[in-house]
Amino acid sequence: MGNTGAPMSLILTEQRIRFTCLSEPHLIETLDLDQLVDDLADGTPPGFLTPERLCVQDLVVLATLPDPGAKHDPGAKHDPDAKGCAGGRYLGLLGARDATAEGRAFLQLDMACVAPRVRGQRLASSLIARAAAERIGRTAILAARTATPAWFHALRHFTAALSGAAFHPTPDGAVVTLRTAALARRIAGALCPEHRHDVATGVLHGKWPVPAHRLRRHASADAWCEAMREAQPMVSERLLAVIDLHDVPEAALRALAPPDEPPKAEHPKRDCPTVGHPKPDHKKIRQPKAG
Repeated sequence: MGNTGAPMSLILTEQRIRFTCLSEPHLIETLDLDQLVDDLADGTPPGFLTPERLCVQDLVVLATLPDPGAKHDPGAKHDPDAKGCAGGRYLGLLGARDATAEGRAFLQLDMACVAPRVRGQRLASSLIARAAAERIGRTAILAARTATPAWFHALRHFTAALSGAAFHPTPDGAVVTLRTAALARRIAGALCPEHRHDVATGVLHGKWPVPAHRLRRHASADAWCEAMREAQPMVSERLLAVIDLHDVPEAALRALAPPDEPPKAEHPKRDCPTVGHPKPDHKKIRQPKAG
């Protein structure tokens, strides 16, 4: 995406980003995927940004930069001659799914994408905060599987911005929260039973799809490593991040991604407490004489 104006950092500070939450299937299905890809992709569209993946999300959070002269409609179809979405253009998307692990509800952060020009400005934290605030009455636990370091660090940055939030796995040298570690073990068993979860590091150990190589029966480990050097196997390992927000006030979550509020109408002051009935003038009311 080319640079067509002022730096995006100025846009983010000078203009208000609109966050929209969609939870009804018919609204999620009507999202314009072409427009999302145009605004969010950096050359090659992300492999997860597909209609099939979007339709299974229970909650979709959109961040848009509104067009001051247009009415925002996140589900509107794309106009090829218009720039951005109907209310401006998309800056970020987060998809989440409601899930349970051993009877414990949690919100699985299933997909996320931020426009290239706003990466590194903590927009992902705002998307996560808005999703967490929408589900705060159901659960205070968030979980995400990731093989992307940038997404993992975004989750950690989000947690660091909230006093009272607990993140697992903890950074090296930090104190491990036993409650969050136990939650991570339960969630790992529900989300990916085919993997072995290392509760200390958060790694979900999978398999390596390795091409077959003819090695001698008693080949050394060095020989095996040398044979595998040119194979370039694909790592199927993932990281499981779990965030516990039980001790975080809802106001703190909404402060990271404040909802749009319609302007309040100013009602004219009335001189009488009840419409159509004038205020009584007590001076003119005659008091009955004592008999």
